[in-house]
Amino acid sequence: MSKKTLSLQFMCMGFATLLALIFLEQNTLYAKVEKIGQGRVDAILIDLKTIEGKEQMSGVKFLHDLHTEQVKDNDCNVCHLKQDGQFIFKFKRLKDTDTKTDMAIYHDNCIACHSESKALGKKGGPLEAQCRSCHSIEANSKIEELDGKKMPTWNPIEFDKSLHSRHEQSKSIPKTKDEQNCNACHHSYDEKTQKIFYEKGKESSCLYCHKEAKVDKADSMRNVSHKSCVNCHLVEMKKFAGPINCKGCHDLESQKKIEKLQDIPRLKRDQPDMAIIMGWDKAPENSQQKITTPEEFAKLTKTYMDPVLFNHKQHETQSKNCRTCHHSSLDNCKECHTVAGSDKGGFVKLEQAMHDIKTDKSCIGCHNNYKNISDCAGCHGQMAKKSFAEFANNDKNCSTCHNINDELLKKIEGANLNLIGVASMDKATLSDNASKIVSQRDLSFKKVAEDKIPEKLTIGYIADKYEASEFPHAKIIQSIKKRIEKNNIAKRFHGDETTLCMGCHHNAPATEKPQKCGSCHGKTDVKDNDSDGRPSLKGAYHGQCITCHQNMKIDTVAATDCNKCHKEKKQ
Repeated sequence: MSKKTLSLQFMCMGFATLLALIFLEQNTLYAKVEKIGQGRVDAILIDLKTIEGKEQMSGVKFLHDLHTEQVKDNDCNVCHLKQDGQFIFKFKRLKDTDTKTDMAIYHDNCIACHSESKALGKKGGPLEAQCRSCHSIEANSKIEELDGKKMPTWNPIEFDKSLHSRHEQSKSIPKTKDEQNCNACHHSYDEKTQKIFYEKGKESSCLYCHKEAKVDKADSMRNVSHKSCVNCHLVEMKKFAGPINCKGCHDLESQKKIEKLQDIPRLKRDQPDMAIIMGWDKAPENSQQKITTPEEFAKLTKTYMDPVLFNHKQHETQSKNCRTCHHSSLDNCKECHTVAGSDKGGFVKLEQAMHDIKTDKSCIGCHNNYKNISDCAGCHGQMAKKSFAEFANNDKNCSTCHNINDELLKKIEGANLNLIGVASMDKATLSDNASKIVSQRDLSFKKVAEDKIPEKLTIGYIADKYEASEFPHAKIIQSIKKRIEKNNIAKRFHGDETTLCMGCHHNAPATEKPQKCGSCHGKTDVKDNDSDGRPSLKGAYHGQCITCHQNMKIDTVAATDCNKCHKEKKQ
């Protein structure tokens, strides 16, 4: 009977076995972890490529950290060979061969280790005649709590700005070309020589080339990250080292103990402080043809929206990393997402890339996420989600961002700017003029006169059973205004204070005198055959007030404190 992989989960081999399993080629041996939050942190599934025409046995779940504890000094040499001073993370070999040969390597070495342990009076894994102790679904399901040890569940580790900066500044990492350690990890690939090389200023996310699975010559992200990180930690172990086992990186509690830097220097990749997003400085019918004459440019300005002045530096502070927006490369968005759409950008047009409401990679999609924070969710949490068409139907929404035009540029004293000039600026020149452009934008908050805001409203809808409720209207408006003042996005889209009224008067226009609730909500629920689903006035009041208190996390008045609003009527 042909076997796939025997006995690995019990073998007493040591730390590096995990890495051996992780870095085998996708079409031979591979490692899997359970879904996030499920399965113990050190459990990996080991499987060999099936031998055609032979009976297939179940893969083996191997508990790496359990075996690490059995190896003296976590000696990786027990399981792994070295090449050029670094461990090759394959079990007892430098490269994969055929399935039959690799299978024999595992069987011979694992069983030998188990036998040796038992001969010394120690616990050991299954022997040669106990195949099903490893190769069965039942064995894999029970192995999670082997020896009564319940390990934490597996979670991904995020190489965030803080962790990146710590590595960038580390004095333990060998420096060869770059004082900031960039060359230690980052590289480009030369197609002609088929070798990697360091390219200063071109460092980008590893995920741009290394995907979830191996693609052409680029190994999977899982493989290269473990190979690079763990080898580095092992080499530098005597000076300073990060984790070298599963729990050290993928246990949630261990992740919480990782030091977080409070002051993180800006990561420079020749990016601008300010950028103009337009795309139509190139002819739509040919994305490589630059517009050179005022007549050609004037034609485009009449056809397309005004450009957007994008504060790149400010957005960097709000993003986890560059990939938040630059999801495939660090190139300018319009290099892939052209006005007409191109194969390079998956035929996603520039307009779609910036306005897709369904993804946080787009401007609108990302901004929509802010509606979920407590300061905004009181109003937005109860509003029906709008499509982009509905959103764009309000011209004020568009002009909030698309507001760079010749009329604005003419206001800049001494700059002598126009759109065609801005479109042709290099990064440095644009950055110099950006502050001048920003200073001309109307960012004022148009307030409603206080004497036009009702101090209190009396709601007596159920006055037959309870005393009328006193609604502190002005106080609530002031509270919402204070929350908005600390939120830049909210200030931009609520430049007119009357928009705040729409939080409660949700289907009314932005006006100082919105319709009263009773204009739309009657004494009874709208019948099913009326189809619009409007609740009764009572339901509208309770749904609006209670949900708002819950979403905005208002603790001073509990959302379900009925007596706070409805005092029983004295008989």
